[in-house]
Amino acid sequence: MKTHVHILTLLSLTGAMLTRPALAQTPAPDATTLMNLGRFDEAKQLLVRNAQQNPSLQTNFDAGYGYLRAGQPDSARIWFSKGIPMDEKRVPLNQTGSALTFLVQKDSANAGAKLAEVISKSKGKNADILYRIGEAYTGYLTPGNGSIKPLYPKAVNATKAIEYLNRAVERDKKNPAIQLALGDAYYLNKDAGTAVTRYESALELGMNPSRVYQRIGDIYWQGRNLNLAVENYKKAIDANSSYSPAYNQLAELYFLVNRYKEAASYIDQYVNVSKDKRQETLLRQAQFHFLAKDYQRAVNLIDSNRTVLAQNPIVYRIEGWAYSSLKEPQKAIQNLTTFLEKAPEKAMSDDYKYLGKAYLANEGFANDSLKAMNDSVGITYLAKAAPFDTTDNLYSEIAKYYYRSKKHPEAVATLDSAAKHGFKADVQDLFRYGMSNYTLGFGRDSLGKLVRDTVRFAMADSALALAQKQTPDYAPTVLYRAKANYYAYTPEESVLNGKAKPYFEQFITMVADKPEERNRYKKDLALAFKYMISYNELVTKDEAARSEWLKKGLELLPENKDLAKIATAETDNQ
Repeated sequence: MKTHVHILTLLSLTGAMLTRPALAQTPAPDATTLMNLGRFDEAKQLLVRNAQQNPSLQTNFDAGYGYLRAGQPDSARIWFSKGIPMDEKRVPLNQTGSALTFLVQKDSANAGAKLAEVISKSKGKNADILYRIGEAYTGYLTPGNGSIKPLYPKAVNATKAIEYLNRAVERDKKNPAIQLALGDAYYLNKDAGTAVTRYESALELGMNPSRVYQRIGDIYWQGRNLNLAVENYKKAIDANSSYSPAYNQLAELYFLVNRYKEAASYIDQYVNVSKDKRQETLLRQAQFHFLAKDYQRAVNLIDSNRTVLAQNPIVYRIEGWAYSSLKEPQKAIQNLTTFLEKAPEKAMSDDYKYLGKAYLANEGFANDSLKAMNDSVGITYLAKAAPFDTTDNLYSEIAKYYYRSKKHPEAVATLDSAAKHGFKADVQDLFRYGMSNYTLGFGRDSLGKLVRDTVRFAMADSALALAQKQTPDYAPTVLYRAKANYYAYTPEESVLNGKAKPYFEQFITMVADKPEERNRYKKDLALAFKYMISYNELVTKDEAARSEWLKKGLELLPENKDLAKIATAETDNQ
């Protein structure tokens, strides 16, 4: 970033030394543009400096007007008061400004008398005074960040605004500023069509086209006609590529419709054109890039503007979230911990979500015990966030941890919570739910004797059945459906009821032709063959089928002692 600045500096110096034509640079925004941007402090500085250097009726009024538009009517009154002695007899402009400070403060007694006085002095014929009064009754409609709202809502009186502004038009038909204010008044009067017509009139009369198109775009935005809003903002940029408010509005509009890449692109252009380095602007820029999943750019923006942003704790949140997504858990933990220390009252569920994920992704521990302690902290944070997260199923991540840690009661309870909070289980959730219940099916009584929990086995089979529908070719799902139906009963009962039969049979078919799978599941495969042999012996009493299953079992598992014993016994009985 600094290198880029140095290069620009060198280029400008070189151009000067060689006396070549300078490249066109973006002009500094004037006070009106700054006010339209909401950058009132900068606008006031320009206006006050001009009033101090060139004191006059107009410059004092402009300084007061800057404060009035900034929402500081008391300070505005000070400047208007300085200008009142300079007012012309028939043009009591600063006296009008002073009256307006009472109007926006809803001081009807003072405002009414003072406005009547300036109307009397000007004979009700001065277009500028009529315009200023009419504009004040709009409450100073202020566009920005996608909204267009009156700065002083209590001062709004659309009917009076239209009345005064139309009287101003009668005396100055070619003043574009009056037409623009009339557009605002008609918008407040819920007549957007006439408002746009007035804005177009302002354009025809020479108003800055970018400003007009932006205003029209704002009106369409408020009417939820976003396509026309975009069209007009782009017209504003086409008319003047340096007109920064349109870039800002486009950024906010695309943010509204979740098109974050476009939002990030336009806010970059806005910052580049406007040179707006306010903390809130730079923070918004970083936020948009985070939402666009350009995490490194978000971090770089914060780092390069650290001086401006350092006092705002939100930067630690953005960096924490970004580093978590960039798989840099240590930095994520550091930033999020700092954020929570500096602004605990602003904590939200996503802070705990990203903090939890960072802890779980943290590696490099000297031993498993430290890693386990670290992971436990991560799970605590995820559990804190899970009930409030409507986008990510954090319960699934928590259950995964418990499952891998062989904490099966916790895994089941967590997935039950996910269902209660409306999350649909994916195939991995279903498999883990089934396997955890399967494991819990093997209970022990007080003497250590095996106790089969048929309810747990049934829950396991039910979850695994749903998983099988999604991944029918996954052998472990079929195998554990067979085992859940087998171990739910005594060996003889399970053979006689035949519930495990279709799954053992299917499992054999799935792995028979796969040497690696046969070797991996050789114990389970032996159990499957023994079950099929017993089933055909005790239930179907099909000797040929029994012999065929034994023969196939011996072919696939020639070293299995149990199958060999069955074969030997069969030979002895013949």
